[in-house]
Amino acid sequence: MSFHAFSVKHQKKIGGIASILAIVMFIALIEIFISNIQGKSEIFIQPIATAFNGFFWIWYAHAKKDPFIFIPNLLALILGIATAFSAFYF
Repeated sequence: MSFHAFSVKHQKKIGGIASILAIVMFIALIEIFISNIQGKSEIFIQPIATAFNGFFWIWYAHAKKDPFIFIPNLLALILGIATAFSAFYF
């Protein structure tokens, strides 16, 4: 079985695993958020970049009607914005 055939056959499993890993990666922003609100950090560039990235992936996923891309990147957008604001307002 070729790589392409394997990928097509297991598309939903691969999408599910990729979505879970993306969510774990974006949840890592919570650590930065906590540091920001405790006044120990003022990291804002990485969360802003994450929010912009999430926005454009959401736009793409919406056009493709792909929940595997949409859901994790919605989380990225929300956490990115919240974390960036925490650098300035706490």
